[in-house]
This record gives sequence, C-alpha cells and structure tokens, in this order.
Amino acid sequence: MKTPINIAFLAHVDAGKTTVTEQILFQTGVLKSAGNVDKGTTLSDFLEVEKERGISVISSHVSTEYCDVKINIVDTPGHADFISEVERSLLAVDIVVLLISAPDGVQAQTRVLWGTLDRLNIPRIILVNKIERSGVVLNDVLSEIKQELSSNIIPIQEVLDAEKFEVNYLRDYIKSSFQQKDHIVECLAEYDDKILDSYLSSSPVGNELLQNVYQKQFMKANIFPVLFAVAKNGFGIQGLLNEIVSHARSENVQNELSAVVFKIIHHEKYGKLAYVRLFSGSLTPKEMIFNKTRNLEKKLNQIKTIFSNKYIDLPKAKAGEIVALAGLTEVEVGDVLGHLPLNRKLDFNTTPILTVEVKPITQQDYIQLAEVLAILDMEDPLLQFIWFKEEKEFHLKINGWIQIEILQQILKQRFDIDTDFQMPTVIYKETPAKTSIGYEEYTMPKPCWAVVKFEIKPIKGGSGVVFKSQVGVNDILLKYQKEVERTMSKALEQGVKGWEVTDVEITLIGGEDHNVHSRAGDFVIATPMAIMNGLKESGTDILEPIMKFVLYGTDDILGQVSSDMHKMRGVFEQPVFDGDKFKMEGRVPFATAMEYPVQLASRSGGRASIQMQFDGYQKVEDEFAVIREFKGISPLDRAKYILKARKALS
Repeated sequence: MKTPINIAFLAHVDAGKTTVTEQILFQTGVLKSAGNVDKGTTLSDFLEVEKERGISVISSHVSTEYCDVKINIVDTPGHADFISEVERSLLAVDIVVLLISAPDGVQAQTRVLWGTLDRLNIPRIILVNKIERSGVVLNDVLSEIKQELSSNIIPIQEVLDAEKFEVNYLRDYIKSSFQQKDHIVECLAEYDDKILDSYLSSSPVGNELLQNVYQKQFMKANIFPVLFAVAKNGFGIQGLLNEIVSHARSENVQNELSAVVFKIIHHEKYGKLAYVRLFSGSLTPKEMIFNKTRNLEKKLNQIKTIFSNKYIDLPKAKAGEIVALAGLTEVEVGDVLGHLPLNRKLDFNTTPILTVEVKPITQQDYIQLAEVLAILDMEDPLLQFIWFKEEKEFHLKINGWIQIEILQQILKQRFDIDTDFQMPTVIYKETPAKTSIGYEEYTMPKPCWAVVKFEIKPIKGGSGVVFKSQVGVNDILLKYQKEVERTMSKALEQGVKGWEVTDVEITLIGGEDHNVHSRAGDFVIATPMAIMNGLKESGTDILEPIMKFVLYGTDDILGQVSSDMHKMRGVFEQPVFDGDKFKMEGRVPFATAMEYPVQLASRSGGRASIQMQFDGYQKVEDEFAVIREFKGISPLDRAKYILKARKALS
C-alpha cells in the first residue's frame, strides 16, 4: 500500500481551492483535462447548485498518487455560510493547504480559519494564488500574512517573474542564495540550539539538520511554509505537490482500530453513509464495530472508497485511509470508533446567528419536508432543525442569506420539494436577570412522583450552561438525577421571552422521589416546569449577537461611516490612517449591521469595505430585541403541559 496523506484545501471564497484541486488531478494523470469552475465542469463540484453558482457548498473527496504517496484531498467550501462543513472536515486531515488570493490578501474568513487551525494545532502550508494579477506586490502580501496570521511563515520559493511563473524552489536550503534564507534559518534557530549557534556565529548550517528541524516544527504547527501559484494556468502545482508529499509519514500500524466520523450523508441507494478517517487498525465488511462515543456495537455492512460523488466497494480499509461506511445507523459526526482514546474532537467555532422558518409550497409535501429536513439536520448538525408540531412550523438555524438560497435549491434538486423560506430572524438568547429558586412538586395524578428544587443564577457571559447537584441519593436516586441533567438542555430551549437560555448555573438543591410511584419520566416532566417557574421569578435579560468588524475606506467617508456606526449602536477604536485611507476596528450588533456590507459598498462607490465575524453575545435592552411567543405548550401552563407530556392531549 502506498503511503497515504490526507489534506484539506481551505480558503476564503474565490481564492481558487477547486481550481487547485482540478490541476492536481490533471497533473497527476487522474483527469485528461482540468475542469473549469465558471463553466461548471469541475469534478469536485458535482452538485447542480455548485455547477450553477460556481461555488463549493459541501466538502468533496478525491484521491491521486504522486511520488509513491496516495494523496486524499478534501476540497472544502470557501463561503462563510458553510464554515461548519470546513470544521467537520478538519477531523480527518493531516495537514491543511490554506489558499490566499494575492489581490485580496488576508480576508476576515482567512483569519477565522487560521484561528480554528491554531486551536486544533493542525500543520499548514500557505499557498498564495493569483500572483500574476495586476497590482499585486508579493512583499506586501507576505507582510500582511505575517501581521495578520503568523510571523513564523517561511517563503520557500523565490518568484522571479510572476506572469511567466519563474521561481526558485528553496527546499535545498544550503544552496540557496535567496534573500530570505537568513529568515528561514532564523525561524528554525528558535527551535534548535545547533542552528542557533551557527546563526549567531555566521557559520553555515548543514542542509540535513535544517530539513530535519523544518519537518519536525512543521508537523508541530510552529512554522508555516509559503508557496506561490497561478492555479488557472497550472503554475505552482508541481511545487505544491512536492511540498505535500515531503510530509507523508507511515501510519500507525498497530492492530487495534482507532477512527473518527467526520461527515454523514444520506445516499439514495446506500442509506446513511459515515465518512471515516482511520488512524490505526483496519476495517472489513460484516465485522462488529465499537462506537466509543455512544458505547455501543454495530455491524458494519459495506466499506466504500470515495471519489467525488462515486462510491466503490472496498474489501478492507487500513490506517490512513478515508472511507465511507454503510450500516452504522446510530453514528453521528464526531463519533470515535474503536476502544482507543483519540485526540480528535469536533470543535465547532461556528455559531449560527439567524433562524428561519421553512414552509412547503404544496401542503401535501408537509410530512415529506419534515423527513427531508431531518436528513439535512443529520448531515449538518448546526442546522438544529426544530419541528413545532402545534404550530406546524419548521425552523432551521443558518449563517447567512446564501445558505438560504442554497438550501432552497438543494430541497428542490435533491428531493423535489418546492419551499418558501420566510424572512430570517436574528437569534437572541436569554439569561436570568438575578438568582432565583425553581420548584415543582409533580405528585398528581398518580402514578407519578417527582419533586425538584433548583437554584438558578446568572453567570459570566459565554459560559453556557453549568449543572450541579447537592442532593444525596437518599433523597433522589442517582438514575433520576441523571434524568434531570439529561432533560436540562430541552428545558432551556425556550425561556420566558421565547429564546434559548444560556450563561446560567443550575444547581439541584432539593427534592425527593418515591420508592413506589416514581418513574424516570416523572423527572423529565417536572424539570422543565421547575426551571420555568424559576425563570419567571427572576425575569430574564435578552442577549444579542455581536460582530467584530474591520472597516477600510478613504478619509472622505470617515464622517459618514462614524455616523453609521453610532446609529447601529456600534463601538469602535480610533481609526488608523495610511495616507488618505483609514482602517477602523470595533464591535457592532448583528441585528443592526446585517445589511451594512452591501450598503457600505454601494454608498462609497466601492471605496470602502467591511469584514465582520461573530464575537459573542451581550446584553441588550428589550426594546432593541425581539421577544417571541412560546412555541408549543409552555411548562408555565402546568395542567395543559402535564396532559401533553402524558400524551393525554391530542
């Protein structure tokens, strides 16, 4: 078996990820010609909606071979609305190739991606694409990368002529006369005393030592090589391939299975397919697979290799491979397969800040739409599909307008359902205004017995939900306390103002069960009623999503921009000037700034732009927020809620 390496291409939109993928497949002999994004002929963009729009909306998987290395490629979406697809893909990869468009520089999306890669400590190669474009100054691009991403970048190519793509490839450091060789040695000297001594004494450094330190620190994500490309013409692909395969290493050959599920899709023929990366061990069809995350065993039916939208039977999967598994019906994204511990965890940095209601155009499609939305929710957990059955409403959480348009097209093209998406609403949240006690005594009508008493108090913003118990097992059996804890997320889905409750510490401080009448379901019913009683007593504050922004413009519009920010309740630092241009940084509520990027571009005639990214939630007065009616039957309507919970209400 050839040595495998799994890579992902990441970038902001239109940086050229799919074009690079096509060129790699072409130059390694997989394709007879490279596809074109604008013409909708690329292999990795296979959905109709991707071909029509010329953008990637889901990750695609292809493979090729080069220099006796099998390269498994994950081509990810570039648009910010689909970043959760990117984050799931990172569970599977060894290294990332981060593309930066030279004319556009480091975009807001690039900074978000870099932060995620830093947090996961994933090695990365930076590929600066479109270097032939008019006005591009590579030294300026490199300076921006150092300032915005990392000072430990190492350009390993010297561009002599961007248009003809004449470069010196500098992996053979010792022979290099490149002006930045000193910077390369200086970067590596930070991690090796021998190189440091040679650097300080101006002595030559052995190439083998430089290569060894370079490789080690690259894999530790301490240094980041930079290469250049004109992908549309195929320039720079050979250098990128050489750099990729230089980092391929033999996989863990131990026999015991260790794998992670990084993607789920519903295939019309094979049913639920789990995309899995194997880190050790092997898999064969019909064997029993232990799911460590869910503590259960399931029989594996089939193993498939993945190439774009094609699946081919595989008799055995080995360490290092990416495959699709059929038969694991209860598996979810992020699950670890096998008994071994695995330091790969799903780490969503994405927080959907819009919610939208979806309606079928034809009422006969109502039930089918519910089933289809459940499938899409399985494939993308951040959609967080909710079906409010009393109101007959379907709600999804989304990241932006483009995602709405794409979802609508997918529902039509993939499932033949025409839908109407309502105007999206900003997702607000609630937090208790003060500490309170929530109490419920659910003992009638028998058989039932669940008494719970909670202390509910607000905590620091961004803390989420913290649950504790001070109750002994003599008062409430441990199995019932576990049921209370499991019910907590459901109980906090809607507060007294209709929004999810967060930044709250809930402590079970009292209660009792009954050795005859109590059932686990009694505590499932009692917990939401007690929580809502406490929230009604304390009242809640509304939290709104806040965006961090960087705004660029010319000084003639600074006054207008400052006025706009004040009207939008934004706050900002003193602008920084560079000639007649300025840079302004600050924070602004998403609710007021949602349409501002388009308004600013139009109003300034293209002389100004703003980049925004989610920066958390903060309190806002009710007058500036949206207060919603409770969906379904509120636990505050005690009698009706109990009847509904006991299935005694139609």
